[in-house]
Amino acid sequence: MDERSALGELCGLLPELRERWSGPRLDLLEEGIEGLRAGTVSAFEVCARAGIPLPPVTRGTVPPAPDVYSPLPGLERPRIPAGTYACPRRQCSRREGRDADGRVPACVLFEEPLRLRTGGTGSTGSTGNGG
Repeated sequence: MDERSALGELCGLLPELRERWSGPRLDLLEEGIEGLRAGTVSAFEVCARAGIPLPPVTRGTVPPAPDVYSPLPGLERPRIPAGTYACPRRQCSRREGRDADGRVPACVLFEEPLRLRTGGTGSTGSTGNGG
């Protein structure tokens, strides 16, 4: 797993972790988030310090991104359909669609809405969800 994938995974987990955790562990997580925002620590460091397990990714394979279609014959890159949202700062691999109520997903780490990606942007679609 690379840093972008780890950051995406952490960003996706943050709402649930903040809801479930309290005390010193939550404080440690929040300190790590501040470090990520400041660019002084990596997502791997934050996860290790807070005890957040990251899913393993076998070398040469990547988890599928949600809402990503397979490449069309003759095209090298898959197309992301309209309505897919990505990291507003282009720092992580997170990709999501609107929720059941039609709301745009948000980046919890940087407290910004995810940015809309359209099918013509040329995303590789080779990353998993997350940040």
